[in-house]
Parts: sequence; structure tokens; C-alpha cells
Amino acid sequence: MITFRSAAEARDQLHQELPTLRTKQWRVKSPLDTEYQCIAWAACRTDRVWWPWDHPRFYWPPGFRKFPVYSPVPVSDFVEVFEKLFGYQKCDNANFEFGYQKVAIYENMRGATHMARQDLLGRGWLSKLGQEEDIIHLNVEDVEGDVAATAGQYGVAVQYMKRSWWTALIKLCLFRCLWATLKFRIYRVVVRWDLT
Repeated sequence: MITFRSAAEARDQLHQELPTLRTKQWRVKSPLDTEYQCIAWAACRTDRVWWPWDHPRFYWPPGFRKFPVYSPVPVSDFVEVFEKLFGYQKCDNANFEFGYQKVAIYENMRGATHMARQDLLGRGWLSKLGQEEDIIHLNVEDVEGDVAATAGQYGVAVQYMKRSWWTALIKLCLFRCLWATLKFRIYRVVVRWDLT
């Protein structure tokens, strides 16, 4: 379900859920959408919720390990999927490199929690915040938080991965990313949506 909340309404809720955002520069990029979340967004998909829990509500690519619902998921399982399906390779930093796209994987003391995708031109990082809005924030650290599993926050970015723009093109991810961007821009024109 898509909901066009005002930027002020989204900001109020997201500042409660992710306190570090209060002092950072960020803006809403898409409406609230319950059909996908951060892992799907990092994979350039907006049509389903990706998570390796063995339940019909969650999609996980065939051939990869699934876990019982509510169990912790190691970062290595996300690394494996993004290496094998999307052509990413591990790297050691979040710095923009022309010709490459990067993702960051976050974890708290319980396991993996979140992924963010770097803007293709290095103008920040794109995060789908659970079932809330997609936002663009300047730095990977902007959505980090408490690492305690009970805190309900993303913890810290622990693994970076990158792939070339050419690989993104071959895997058709570049087209899906561009389509999502175009769709969000159309929303801004067609729907009276207050993003100020």
C-alpha cells in the first residue's frame, strides 16, 4: 500500500525511529510503500519484501539459505546473494568511486538489519526505512544507531560492496533503478504531495 505522507509527518516518525537523523541532512525520495523494504531496494526491486526468513510473506532468491522466522541473519548471507546474483564484490569503504555503485550492510548485536545503496553519481545514500519512505542521506553513518538488539535500530555499517556500472547494466539493475526514480518523479507531478 502506498501512502503519500507530508515530509513533516515522515520526518516526525523517522526522527523517533532513527534519532541520528535529527542532526543530519536528508530528504524523502518516495512515498511510504509497504510492498518492499531496504534489501529489495538495495537490489533495485520495489515489488516485494526480501528477507531470508522461511515464510510466504518474505521473498528470498531460490538456492540460498533460509532461516526460521525471527531468527538472526548473518551479514554473510546478504553478501553471498549480492555477490552471486548482482555482481557485487566486497570492498573496504563507502567512498564514491566513479564507475561503481556501492551498497552498505548494517548489523546490530543480533545480526543483519539494513542495507543502503549509494546514489549512482555519489550524491548520497538511498535507504528504504522498513516500510516507511525511501530517503536520501549524505553519509552511511546517518542511519546508524544503537547496536543493542533491543534498541530497535540498525546498528552500524559493517560491510561495503561494489559493482561496476557495466555490471549493473548487464544485470538489468540499472534499468530498474532508473524506472524507480522515474516513477517517484511522476508521483511528485501527479499527486499533490507535500515534500517541504
